[in-house]
Amino acid sequence: MSLKEQLKQMKEATLERMPQSIIQVFENSIDEIKKNGLKEKALKIGDKVPDVPLTNIDEGTVLLSELQKTDYLILNFYRGGWCPYCNMELREYERLREDFNQLNTDIIGISAERIERTSQTSHKNALSFPILTDVNAQLMKEIGIVFQLDKASKQEYINFGIHLDEIHANSSFELPVPTVYVINKDREIVYVHIEEDYMTRLEPSILLEFIRNKSVKAES
Repeated sequence: MSLKEQLKQMKEATLERMPQSIIQVFENSIDEIKKNGLKEKALKIGDKVPDVPLTNIDEGTVLLSELQKTDYLILNFYRGGWCPYCNMELREYERLREDFNQLNTDIIGISAERIERTSQTSHKNALSFPILTDVNAQLMKEIGIVFQLDKASKQEYINFGIHLDEIHANSSFELPVPTVYVINKDREIVYVHIEEDYMTRLEPSILLEFIRNKSVKAES
């Protein structure tokens, strides 16, 4: 089953059991993100991703330039291990990691979660690729993919037991929109997918085909 099909089933089940009033709160939030033009303001193809320090699950600091050991590196910016859509997406990248590796491409996952939670996300999804913490969403802000939860959404998150102040160890109540960037060895962006609707994600197999075609062109 494709990621799209898995997400569709989860979305339908979620919307079926969730009160319409709550659905409306989250739909309003998505509409507001679109209205603010976040996607248009974020870094684009040809731009360079800043070499901002990130933190691994061993509490060590690493730079993107240190992680870039392949021709291409996929940066998967996800909301957090509390998000079922994110977990599903991360597992699909794990399933296809060997296929990406054969194209001299690797993957890293990035969230603003505390290290303890990042470690939990990695273990519960049996991920072999690095999962890193972007402390206070510094890199995400420089890229331009962060938004602040509105009052109504913040309250619904709290009602669901999602306390972002504890999860992120700050009181900003900020989240990234689900985003995938592919960078080359110069940290130049060669592919970008930004999704305002957190229930929708890029199909990793589409990205795999893009990199395969790009690799063939580079060889010819």
